[in-house]
Amino acid sequence: MRRAIRLPSLVVIILFGLASTPALSQGSLLTQPIQEEERAALFPTGKMLNQGREVAETVCASCHGMDGISDNEGEPNLAGQRAVYLYRAQRAYHEGTRFDKTKKHNGHLSDQALLSVSAYYSSLEPAERIESSDLTETEDTYEEDPFLSIRSSMRKCIKCHAESGNSTRSGMANLTAQNPEYFITSMMAYIDGSRSHNLMRKLVAKLDEATIRKMGVFYAVQQPLQTENLGEGDANVGRRLAEDCKSCHGDDGNAKKANMPTLAGQDAKYFIKAMTHYKNGERQHQKMFEAVERLSEQDMIDLATYYAAEVPVKRDVRMPLKSTEWITRCERCHGIDGNSSDPRFPMLAGQEVSYLEKALNAYVTGERTNTTMHAMADPLSSMDIERIAAYFASQRSKAVVYIQLPCGDDP
Repeated sequence: MRRAIRLPSLVVIILFGLASTPALSQGSLLTQPIQEEERAALFPTGKMLNQGREVAETVCASCHGMDGISDNEGEPNLAGQRAVYLYRAQRAYHEGTRFDKTKKHNGHLSDQALLSVSAYYSSLEPAERIESSDLTETEDTYEEDPFLSIRSSMRKCIKCHAESGNSTRSGMANLTAQNPEYFITSMMAYIDGSRSHNLMRKLVAKLDEATIRKMGVFYAVQQPLQTENLGEGDANVGRRLAEDCKSCHGDDGNAKKANMPTLAGQDAKYFIKAMTHYKNGERQHQKMFEAVERLSEQDMIDLATYYAAEVPVKRDVRMPLKSTEWITRCERCHGIDGNSSDPRFPMLAGQEVSYLEKALNAYVTGERTNTTMHAMADPLSSMDIERIAAYFASQRSKAVVYIQLPCGDDP
């Protein structure tokens, strides 16, 4: 049976029958049921807290403070943190499944010492809430444009390709309906010279790969429009010629493969120009050279007319999440506003902001090996990480007290 009581500044959870299982495995340390020996940290005796205080004074206070509130940038606050999480995090450092390049975590401590110091810090009053104004963030910030970080990089694209990527200029490519992987490949081709275009080479050379990828996602999630420049050839002839193109570009010009471009709805003049460049070597691609080598100029015109008349289909690419949506996902494990009620998962509310940023970046890079957190953090941009960290750092943290009661007859 589970009951919950709220007291001023405390969340009190009454539990019965915490699970006991064999020794913890490294791969699923955080999600293992609570162990028999870990219960002691949830219901500490005075003796245990005194031992924990002694351990903290000897080995932990220089970084985390005796009150569990760090004065050092990048160091986590431990006051009020969930006891089982603290214990397991220390175990992970000692066993090498989690590490910090900047320091060593005291591997000489016994399990009892780890449990005691975890219980001690968990029993302390959490850090006070950091005002969001101190973090230069407001609630409105979290409803931001998910592509805000790349808008400035895309300004020079708008003149030729329009803001949405559906160009209305004759001879310019539509950028929608393409998979981001193909977009990246095509952009990098301008840099490595396999596509000859001086202006594009200069523009793309100023961008890093992460920005190019985000641009590819932006164009992929836009609704593609059929070109207004339909061409002057015979679409029926083009349809027959396109039989040889289906294996790569789809039955109707809508490619399924990530590394293949969609041709449906593409500007006819641009299509002809691209085919001509493959044929004369300005675009270097062996398979495309073989495909267009036998085509006459009229064949290209007919193919361009056929594909321009087909309806482009948006690729199955997910719209990036806003900060509010990422925060909601974090709260599934870490609790509303980052106040975890599960002792296995860390409290994020009121945590030191630069530490939260460092931790998220460590999951992105794989420096911290947690499959779930890596999957969650990997899509995050630097702006996402900054805003998620700022949000949770600005929330009021609440201590949690666990009280075990026997089951009664009442429901």
